[in-house]
Amino acid sequence: MKRSFHIAALLSLATFLGVPRTTAAQNPPPSRPDGIFTPTISIVTSIDKTGRPMTVESRQLEPRLTPSIVVGNPTGDSYVIHFSQGDAGGPCIYSGNARYLIEGDGTLTFQILADCGKLRRGYNYMICRLDPSLRCTEAPWWNFRDRTYVITKQGVAVNNSAPVPWQDATAAPQLLQNMSEKIKALNDRVSQLTSSNTVHGRAIFCREFHPESRSYHIWEFSTTCLIKSACDGMPNLDSLRDGDLVGLNSPAGAFVKQQSKASDFSNWLCWVRTQ
Repeated sequence: MKRSFHIAALLSLATFLGVPRTTAAQNPPPSRPDGIFTPTISIVTSIDKTGRPMTVESRQLEPRLTPSIVVGNPTGDSYVIHFSQGDAGGPCIYSGNARYLIEGDGTLTFQILADCGKLRRGYNYMICRLDPSLRCTEAPWWNFRDRTYVITKQGVAVNNSAPVPWQDATAAPQLLQNMSEKIKALNDRVSQLTSSNTVHGRAIFCREFHPESRSYHIWEFSTTCLIKSACDGMPNLDSLRDGDLVGLNSPAGAFVKQQSKASDFSNWLCWVRTQ
């Protein structure tokens, strides 16, 4: 514990003095569904009482996933409930439909729907985490990496297209407001727990994906600089909001390349975040 505190203290001091800080953490291949490369699975009911905003069911919403969820194709698993009168459910078959929804923790999710006899299942992929204004606070995850998502009272618009409408247009504004308040309350609780140990400043975060092993690295590049000699190549992020993507051919991207010393950026995604 003492050693961990000492290392944390040194990192905080280095950031305060203006030394550019670069960290990388590796996420190992998941042993269970992670919602990134492998979907998490949830029960789908005919009437959802969770208060989650969700769009109508549609087809061909996400091109990277559409080929694998063709209507009639088996999912490879089953969903069965045993009753004294008999069993319900069976092998799960893709319906060809999917939808967007916002989970209670503020995650924008893409849910693929399947029929398992008379029961239904959802196969869920994480798109991004949202802030209280319902904007992505990070780059979209692997299957959604070159797409943009805008949430409005009308629905979810992808790449500036017409929005996929909410399932209940009348209830949607209130559901979105409730979700915004829930995300803000969650963020406030996290800030209270971490504020005393955090040196605040803006940083560039990057994910380096390794799809062949279903894993990724997280890189953090601090842009806090109080010593002039340590500021060479430091990008100005004033025009960027939290969650805005950083192009690797931009000045900020050049800074990332310089600091990381990596050679292949083909599977990198970077964005701006305030600590």
